[in-house]
Amino acid sequence: MAHAIDDLKMVHEEEMKNYDRIESAVVSIMRRHGCKIIQTPTFEDYDTYGTYFPQLQREMIKTISSEGEVLVMRPDVTVPLVKTASREYPDARQLLKFGYVSMVFREYYGKSTHGKYFLQSGVEVLGDETPECDGEVMVMAAEFLESVGIHDMRIDLGSVAYMDALFEELRLSKEELSQVREFLEKRNLVSFEKLADRLSITKIQRDVLLELPRLFGSYEETLKRAEGLCLNHKMADALARLEKVYEYLAVAGYADRVQLDFGFTSHMGYYTDLVFRIYADGALYSLISGGRYDSLAAQFQVPRPACGFGMNMNLLYEVMADSNLLEEMAPSCDLAVVYEKADRDLIVTLMAWRKKGYSVMGVASTNAITRGDYKLIVSYKEGRFLLEGTALTKEELEEKLGGL
Repeated sequence: MAHAIDDLKMVHEEEMKNYDRIESAVVSIMRRHGCKIIQTPTFEDYDTYGTYFPQLQREMIKTISSEGEVLVMRPDVTVPLVKTASREYPDARQLLKFGYVSMVFREYYGKSTHGKYFLQSGVEVLGDETPECDGEVMVMAAEFLESVGIHDMRIDLGSVAYMDALFEELRLSKEELSQVREFLEKRNLVSFEKLADRLSITKIQRDVLLELPRLFGSYEETLKRAEGLCLNHKMADALARLEKVYEYLAVAGYADRVQLDFGFTSHMGYYTDLVFRIYADGALYSLISGGRYDSLAAQFQVPRPACGFGMNMNLLYEVMADSNLLEEMAPSCDLAVVYEKADRDLIVTLMAWRKKGYSVMGVASTNAITRGDYKLIVSYKEGRFLLEGTALTKEELEEKLGGL
């Protein structure tokens, strides 16, 4: 634990400024699409996740409330959002479009960074079952990246409905299904093939199952392959819906960014149909993931369809840094006044400048400072200010402050 705590670091001012800029950009996209900006509870009842989503248990950060209840710090935004919406908006017919920027408490890994929590932004649309909703959600996700200067991206589309329809055809046990999903998620093809050999399925079913993790690539070619592997009408229906979503993306101008991948799922476990991930060009990990989850709200007594996504802003920051898309650090303070002795006149002058809106700092000569933090650095002695060897009155120095 001591080592884990030692790994934590401060978020510095230059990072905070860039995060603020990123947040402003994505919130602007949310509002443009009619989303209401919300914040979900930081703490959630352990049973909400422990009962419905046991796959998240190993990632949870747990704590004890003053009443002795076991709580978890938000490992996911979608679950508490849907739970809260079910209580506050009980009319299942109401269309709800929410956007958020929230801290999420679970581990993440980037190319050169990792952490136990990260800032996530995202959108959740409740009450709309149409493929057009899926398309708009994905367009919003792409616009998130474009709003901060990332235009080269790849959008991977998959379908949990296609996968589930295949598993239904195979009549797998709960344990077998769990193993199949685990090996698919980890892309463990060796174990996946060995498991397929042990299943009580026909040769045709086995061949289709083994094709699943290899079913990825360009849209047209991969869709044609997927159509040839359909064993029932539900698999075909899933592809028909996927085609409608793709048509929306094509009209929006994103057709050339799309490829299909029927072998990926999500460890979150609540997706029921479309799933997608968006990668920035050259990145080894996805920045955005999401999909359709039509069964989740029923867990909280208000059944309604839903679709959404989340973006890891810490990973986005890393990609933007590598691509030189972050703003350079500018001095955070207008003026530093270095003094050997602070007299009444200096204190009154500094206070007056601050009231006029300037950021100024008095610095004892015994302290060290970073020169890049200040636009101007002067020394002070007995009522006189010295700037690079030139003596200035306080009126002359204030004039310089006004010109910064």
